[in-house]
Amino acid sequence: MRIGISITNHNQNENIKETLDVLSNQTVKPDLIFICSDAKPFNTEQENVVCINNDVLKGRCQNRNSVISYFYKNELDALIFIDGDTYPKEKDFIEKYIEYFRKYDLIFGTREHTDISKLKVPPSDLLTANMDELWQKKPLNYQDLRVVSKAVESWQTSKTFNEKLDLMLTGMIGWSCNFGFTKKGMTKLLDFMENNYGRREIFDSKAFNGSWGYEDVAMGIDALYAGLDIWITDDIKIMHKVHERTDGLFDHVKGRHLIMERNRKLERLNKQKNTLYSLLMVLFGFYIAGIITGLITASL
Repeated sequence: MRIGISITNHNQNENIKETLDVLSNQTVKPDLIFICSDAKPFNTEQENVVCINNDVLKGRCQNRNSVISYFYKNELDALIFIDGDTYPKEKDFIEKYIEYFRKYDLIFGTREHTDISKLKVPPSDLLTANMDELWQKKPLNYQDLRVVSKAVESWQTSKTFNEKLDLMLTGMIGWSCNFGFTKKGMTKLLDFMENNYGRREIFDSKAFNGSWGYEDVAMGIDALYAGLDIWITDDIKIMHKVHERTDGLFDHVKGRHLIMERNRKLERLNKQKNTLYSLLMVLFGFYIAGIITGLITASL
């Protein structure tokens, strides 16, 4: 299986050098590594690295989407996305992804934060995961919020579409710092995006065109509606190199509003499609009944 790695780079050139070092020590090496840089270019002589230097500040969506054409042009079987401020925790990171790619179209891994003791403003998701610990002055839990909240565990036991959708909306399953598509899964999502939004892209660059996030949660919801077989696991973990950036409460409220609006739009589209399908089936039924009636009349 030919594997590509896409690294999102936004002013993280020094961090990416460490990420490349870790990737070079994997038990299974990536066939190609794409570094998608936003405004500030990254260049290297490393043989299997393709530098996609976007000249202007495109934002998260368009920066990540810029790898799509390279993925298909190089005839890869699967593509793993990580961020420039992360690196795989274990040496079998890619090896484990390959195992899951044999079963699923889209896989979300998890992350663990590095030490935050020297930061003035810790990441908001780590603070959220440790509200009780902070209040009681207990040691911090550096695990992924989705692990702490048991969203990962709930996903693995969920059976129905509605159960999975609820976890996408409330558990925020679809984070973009560590996930991967098979070619089949990516093509299926791109077809869905083109048919429903008129844009052949993974992340919706119109709805989420700023530097501000939640485009990843929307992508997970889109993938669910597109019919992808999705899995999330704590077996595939990255280390997130924490830095002084945090989203405010208003950003989270704004993000949840956009996500709920998106879900309502998809529900309306689904309802319209189901109504049209039912109408076509009724018309087809009348058509078949007419043929049968004609045959009976002709035989009398």
